[in-house]
Amino acid sequence: MYEWIKGSVYHMIITLYPTNITLNSSVISKLENIRWVMLGLDRDECKLAIKPITKREIDLKLVDMNQLHKVSIGNGYGRISNKAIMQEVAKLLNRDITGLKIEVEYDESENMFVADLNDVE
Repeated sequence: MYEWIKGSVYHMIITLYPTNITLNSSVISKLENIRWVMLGLDRDECKLAIKPITKREIDLKLVDMNQLHKVSIGNGYGRISNKAIMQEVAKLLNRDITGLKIEVEYDESENMFVADLNDVE
């Protein structure tokens, strides 16, 4: 009898690297027409937030332009490059983050993705 293996196609996963965050296709699918995000760290709860920012929010100056991070979209993935925040994440976790995969949840009420860094093995 076969034991069917759970796939990850529909799981929203980010991968942490020393210079960037890579978003899988499930995360990117929720970022339709989004090219900018804000990144946040909750040091007390050990969480990383990725908040999509619309062009309208930028045009209306509803966000601080200094807090915006560009999302580069590739074929089936996205990338947010920011070495400084990745150093902060590595320091918070007190470990190397090269290729560290973390499942994220989408918080509808806050309109952002949240990665619980406590779930890192």
